[in-house]
Amino acid sequence: MLTFHECRSVRIVQLQFSTKFGKQPPSDNSIRSWYVQFQETGCVCKRKGPGRPSVTEEQLVQVRQAFVRSPRKSTVRGSRELGIPQQTVWRILRKRLKRKPYRLMPLQKLQPDYHHRRTTFCTELQALKEEDGFFERLIFSDGCTFHLCGKVNRHNVHIWGQKILNLLLKWRVTPPK
Repeated sequence: MLTFHECRSVRIVQLQFSTKFGKQPPSDNSIRSWYVQFQETGCVCKRKGPGRPSVTEEQLVQVRQAFVRSPRKSTVRGSRELGIPQQTVWRILRKRLKRKPYRLMPLQKLQPDYHHRRTTFCTELQALKEEDGFFERLIFSDGCTFHLCGKVNRHNVHIWGQKILNLLLKWRVTPPK
């Protein structure tokens, strides 16, 4: 900084830097910006960025209470209810509260004739694959089923918790839809 202040030449500063340290000198813009920063602050230290705002204890308590009351709540819904960004809710749950999203797996009780029915399905599917264009017409979808009783069968439901819950809910197999 002293050399640049005395001679006002970036080239001289770069030449002295490379001879003294044996390294590639800093760019012209770097030297000029360091000089301006030194004049303004009296230091050439890196400026600290604003960073991410810290999470307050109040926000932490709000998120904890919201997800203790209803652990099946999504982070998007929790974000809307609490007025906190969704990414912040996710970080609080994962890093501060040590919660993990556990995915619910729909299970079905196997009946004695299911083995025979699955074998028959596989055999018929292999026979159909010989048809021209069969696989172009085949569509697998992942959707929701809405029941009249209020149940929504979603395949991507998460429960936020600290340990895996072995929860078994009995439901009628074919309620009216």
